[in-house]
Amino acid sequence: MGNEIVYKLAHTEIAGLQWLPKNSSAFKVLSLHGWLDNAASFSNLSPHLSDFSHIALDLAGHGVSLHRPAGSFYHLWDYVLDVVSILNQSKQSVWLIGHSMGGAVAMLVAAIAPDKVRGLIVLDNMGPLTGTTADRVVTLQRAVNKMVKFRLGRETSYQTKDDMVLARMEGFTQLSKEASKILVDRGAKQNTDGTWMWRHDGKLTFPSPFRMDEEGVEAFIQEIKCPTLALVAKDGIYQNDHHLVEKRAAQFPWIKLKWLEGNHHFHLEPETCFAVATEIQRFIDQN
Repeated sequence: MGNEIVYKLAHTEIAGLQWLPKNSSAFKVLSLHGWLDNAASFSNLSPHLSDFSHIALDLAGHGVSLHRPAGSFYHLWDYVLDVVSILNQSKQSVWLIGHSMGGAVAMLVAAIAPDKVRGLIVLDNMGPLTGTTADRVVTLQRAVNKMVKFRLGRETSYQTKDDMVLARMEGFTQLSKEASKILVDRGAKQNTDGTWMWRHDGKLTFPSPFRMDEEGVEAFIQEIKCPTLALVAKDGIYQNDHHLVEKRAAQFPWIKLKWLEGNHHFHLEPETCFAVATEIQRFIDQN
């Protein structure tokens, strides 16, 4: 496991895991996990990237990072502010890796802070989720109605940590027991009565109040000038949407697109993480 690290920002504190290489002048890699995951999402990948100085963040509200204040939504652009604030603490540019939602955040960061991002690597993500203009009213209404009813202390509790591992295996996407356990170990906390609950902010499960439209996403993608590698899982979230992957890939000024074996968490699953790492290593070496 990596070493714990905390970034103190003007508006919050962001935690993470850090894996240090033997060579102190090594390239820096910064990794951003997906929705409801945490920094441990990269703990099987990192040993295969041991030539690099690698930091994986817990995005706000996830892992052991602080939650956003009451009444705050979790917008993609708020994560962008957090990440750019962290990047501004160093003069060195980074290779930015983003999985799933973290991939969408990484794309926006690469578009607006090009001097900070040497290269972009997205894992089973081809940009932010979009909505149509016609959906906007209902989208906002649904999100606000959820937020108005939100009360702390109503979170689901589990009798054992194993129960959480099983629950996580059957989450938004399928996970193996090994992969689920890694995320739960960092993402769970024990209550005083011995039961267990998630560390992440309950507000994260609310629908987003606003989704970008396709034109907006394309505008950001066209500003990403750094070398970009998109690795897409054959059994991941785009398995039935090859058209969207091809359409988005065509919008990038500079991209290498490759489909790999595995599920949505192919970078975390023990059977597939090495193949993902090999592609990442090769791409960084060539660029």
